[in-house]
Amino acid sequence: MKKGIWIALAGLLLVGLSACQKVKDLQFVRVAGVTFESLGLTESKVRVELAYYNPNKFNLRLKDASFDVFFDDVQVGHSTQDTMIEIPSKDTFYFPVKMNVNMKNVLSNAFMAFSNKEVTIRATGNCKVGKGGVYLPFPIKCETKQKLDFF
Repeated sequence: MKKGIWIALAGLLLVGLSACQKVKDLQFVRVAGVTFESLGLTESKVRVELAYYNPNKFNLRLKDASFDVFFDDVQVGHSTQDTMIEIPSKDTFYFPVKMNVNMKNVLSNAFMAFSNKEVTIRATGNCKVGKGGVYLPFPIKCETKQKLDFF
């Protein structure tokens, strides 16, 4: 009888250890879309879809994201997201972001952007990623170059 209990405990221990695998970093893929909900001279509302890939063999959840957005190292906006996002295993998922953009900072940098024909968009901040009710802090770091094809 005692032998059966030890075998069951050993089995539970193995299952528990396999469930606690180290979480691999989510990989930024691309900016999937940008939509302007409203345009203004001082402030605009922008919706951005960020595509990420989950290289882990298990589903995750993302919550409580807070980050700053920069155009060519000039901060243009801040976003705080409190919705829960389900992240499928070994798949790409889309992170919807709504933010208010400070147009004063965008316009002050516009001449430089037009002369370069390209702008570097960068987001930095933090969120919580986890599974089974356990969430750990995860840094948000993504950067992409966007061509400006106005002319």
